[in-house]
Amino acid sequence: MPVSHDTAVELVRDLLELQRVMKRVTKTDAGPRRLNPTAIALLYYLDNNGPRRATVMASETGLGPSGLSRQLAVLEEEGHVERTPDPDDGRAALVAITERGREQVRTVLEQDAQRLAARLEGWDEDQARASRGAINEITTVFLSSLGVERTTSCRGPQEPGRAGATAGDGGADGEHTGRERTDQGHADREHEEQTAP
Repeated sequence: MPVSHDTAVELVRDLLELQRVMKRVTKTDAGPRRLNPTAIALLYYLDNNGPRRATVMASETGLGPSGLSRQLAVLEEEGHVERTPDPDDGRAALVAITERGREQVRTVLEQDAQRLAARLEGWDEDQARASRGAINEITTVFLSSLGVERTTSCRGPQEPGRAGATAGDGGADGEHTGRERTDQGHADREHEEQTAP
């Protein structure tokens, strides 16, 4: 049986509430960090996807060119990313995460995992896994409906792999969505303020 209109409306409300609460939790829990949530989300993205052209990054993350350029400038200055020539096109450059950037991702994920575990103190492992499964399922459905492949992993407990997600991933705010606005500068600033990954 298809999802009813009323249930769809409630899901939208629940997701908006989750987004709002995650923004508050992220700001409360983050503590003093040199990098903002958007910059950290970009590092996580590069760690999972490998080197990318800035144009591809803008398309896949939903950040506008000017907003992405500002974030990359900070990350490059801090030594977290580097630009290298694109082997397929010598006129273009690829943005790649550095080992310092990977270490930053690992540190932030470990800190966030500890803080999340503290907030979920009353939960057991089954509750946490069930919630993770539901979040991953709805994320995958949304991305599939957009014709977009998942850019973060959905590893099970038996596949430890590299650094994992929030957001945010989101999360920050883990997956970003594009926006249809005429004032791109305002949209970039608003996105940076709202990103949690």
